[in-house]
Amino acid sequence: MKYKKLNLIAILLLGFGQIGLQAQTMHVSQNDGTLDSYALSNIYKMSFSSGNLIVTETDNSSSIYALSDLRYLNFSEIVASVDESIAVQSQMLSAYPNPTSDILNIDLTGLAHEKGNLSILNFEGKTFVSRQVINLDPLELSLDLSHLPKGIYICQYSSATEVKTVKIIKQ
Repeated sequence: MKYKKLNLIAILLLGFGQIGLQAQTMHVSQNDGTLDSYALSNIYKMSFSSGNLIVTETDNSSSIYALSDLRYLNFSEIVASVDESIAVQSQMLSAYPNPTSDILNIDLTGLAHEKGNLSILNFEGKTFVSRQVINLDPLELSLDLSHLPKGIYICQYSSATEVKTVKIIKQ
């Protein structure tokens, strides 16, 4: 079990790319639209236990999130203005329908228009689907996931300048 937790943490760090070490804020978005933000300087510990993410702050208060209810975790620098906040949101990777049973549509609008790679991974880091992305027009693609077992996966887009991830559920 400890090995799986370490794999999950490694995937999360990989999924959030190089900005993770420079980040000042962690955003937790839930499927119901709720968004909680934490200054990294106020986070004492993050742990994964019994299908939950537990965020413990330096004042010893804790927040518990069911992993099945999370849309995404995002690490970013503190946003100085509303315009910058909108720009950050437009650069997110999105996938729909989510949950899916077969075809997953991935919207790459707002991401850098350069050569990249799109992968579907499980939480242990095993790659199930990998596809090179070059000059898509429109900036959307569809993947057939009907061959995958039911479960929670990570959809990851990576290029030379960015790494974006989104959690997907295969029914």
